[in-house]
Amino acid sequence: VIVLLINPDLCYLHSNAILFIFCFVLSFQNFLQITGIVAVAVSVIPWILIPVTPLVIIFVFLRRYFLQTSRDIKRLESTTRSPVFSHLSSSLQGLWTIRAFKAEQRCQAIFDAHQDLHSGTQLINNSVTTSRWFAVRLDFISAVFVTFVAFGSILLANGKSKFPELEAGQVGLTLSYAIMLTGLFQWAVRQSAEVENLMTSVERVTEYSELQSEAPLESDKPPPKDWPNQGVIVFENVNFAYSGYGPLVLKNLNACIRSKEKVGIMGRTGAGKSSIIATLFRLAEPEGKIMIDGVLTSELGLHDLRKKISIIPQDPVLFTGTMRKNLDPFSEYHDEELWKALEEVQLKEVVEELPSKLETELAEAGSNFSVGQRQLVCLARAVLRKNRILVIDEATANVDPSRTDELIQKTIREKFAQCTVLTIAHRLNTIIDNDKILV
Repeated sequence: VIVLLINPDLCYLHSNAILFIFCFVLSFQNFLQITGIVAVAVSVIPWILIPVTPLVIIFVFLRRYFLQTSRDIKRLESTTRSPVFSHLSSSLQGLWTIRAFKAEQRCQAIFDAHQDLHSGTQLINNSVTTSRWFAVRLDFISAVFVTFVAFGSILLANGKSKFPELEAGQVGLTLSYAIMLTGLFQWAVRQSAEVENLMTSVERVTEYSELQSEAPLESDKPPPKDWPNQGVIVFENVNFAYSGYGPLVLKNLNACIRSKEKVGIMGRTGAGKSSIIATLFRLAEPEGKIMIDGVLTSELGLHDLRKKISIIPQDPVLFTGTMRKNLDPFSEYHDEELWKALEEVQLKEVVEELPSKLETELAEAGSNFSVGQRQLVCLARAVLRKNRILVIDEATANVDPSRTDELIQKTIREKFAQCTVLTIAHRLNTIIDNDKILV
């Protein structure tokens, strides 16, 4: 989500970095020119301060009003962009389901609605609509200013006022400075507004860069190489919330899971089953203590902790790349070990039939495999890692209960008999032979 939100701003900054610097330099240059011209004009014709002062006040007020609107339009354009990409991504992933239910027109209508809304805001944001509105008012105010200065100069030149009479040269200088000031004022206001609009993207990128980061990947005191060798997990007064201001999902959780125990975790939706796994992997920092073989997980680096716990998720994840990279992304195992792991999950024949076997490129998200096969690939990863702790997050919820489910359960019983296994499940038959049930 963060990549989707921040990527347009980064692209905008990269493509407009030179424009940003150019606008900033021009704004500063115009400020110096205006200061110099006003100083010279006042030294020669002091009364020119009378129309210049309200001109500056009006320009500043108009600029502030314009920026409020333009920033809101830019923010609206960014907000309406996300539903377009989100709907497109979900439609591509569920393309077969959409075709099966003949929902093409409905999905297209939803996409058209999102795209029309985004196109409208993008048209206003990128076109000359808002800038033209701003320019017309600046031109009108500048024309009023020049008219006032011109008539004032004529009155002073004719000697029909109480002020000292102006000579012809001074009248010409006054009109020249008035026209020059209006042009510089307009240009300075426009450029400063453009700089501030560009800073909207900088502000958004800075906001994400200042988000609280995760704990270090590696700690100063790494655990022993054979840790964990027993797989004892202890939860002590654990409180957990997904955000600092959100409600507690887990409250005063106390549990002790002994070595080699098979523990099933059950509960209604929203009871906190997956939150227990989130605390174990430190997806967010919990309160309290979680110890694995006597070592506090909060004192470990995230990489040191997570690589020692295997997981089979409910939604299997396959990466774009070869089958080898999906099984062994860091090239830690030999081919014999990879083939053995595939054989143990009954995927060896399937992979052997692929054009390049282990070097076959998988489609995005593994779409050229069924859900059950993708789940078995995740199981093969866990078999390869040989960790002492295995987490199963409703891994059999979306697979064939008569074949794939039985195969996964059989493999877990045989290959992870000496491991501590935590299983989140909705079906009782999945955890019927577990040692304990955590509700």
